[in-house]
Amino acid sequence: MCGRHVNPTVHFKDYCVVDYYIEITGETQPAIITSKEQDKPEGSYLKLTSIKEIIRCVDCVKKNR
Repeated sequence: MCGRHVNPTVHFKDYCVVDYYIEITGETQPAIITSKEQDKPEGSYLKLTSIKEIIRCVDCVKKNR
């Protein structure tokens, strides 16, 4: 979002250094979950119909917490 270059994740034996996060967003539509068991109620959720990936640096993520 800010335009700065992000570095790839670096893995070490006991930890890793992350410089960016990928957020997944997009268009949604309501959907219903039905159960084959009689005593379980239906549930609903928002189904992601078109995916948009946003790469955010760790600095931008920290600012928006």
